[in-house]
Amino acid sequence: MSWRVFWVPQDEVRGGVRRRVLEGWEDLPARENQVGVRAGDPIFLAPDYTVDRVLGLYGQSTTFRRYTAETRRNYATDIALLLTFLSRRGVRWTDAVARDLEDFEHWRRFAETNPGRIGGAKWDRELAAFAGLYRWAITSQRIRQSIATN
Repeated sequence: MSWRVFWVPQDEVRGGVRRRVLEGWEDLPARENQVGVRAGDPIFLAPDYTVDRVLGLYGQSTTFRRYTAETRRNYATDIALLLTFLSRRGVRWTDAVARDLEDFEHWRRFAETNPGRIGGAKWDRELAAFAGLYRWAITSQRIRQSIATN
């Protein structure tokens, strides 16, 4: 199973379509408003169908919200790929070390068993996404260490 990213829909959709799909959750837009969730924010869903609270806060952060819509979409997708890689190794993203990132880079760029290898420019963008997440998590004191500091 993989990590997935869902996006909070625009306000005009939050009430109508979602109401039919999420029976019993009719007050979801009010709940989202109460905790600061806005339309366009990402929701990271783990393979076990839980939502990581810290990743949710990152999606609501000024840091993340200042990115363009396209950058937010790309970064969230890139982060989900890393989260999936880590979870398949039994590593929580908050516990990842530099070796985990090195192994991920090897898989993404060089492993012959990976039919979807990427080039250096794509890797640089992915690395920028990860660095942004970990920098925010440390600065906001959500985690104590970073894969960059191990």
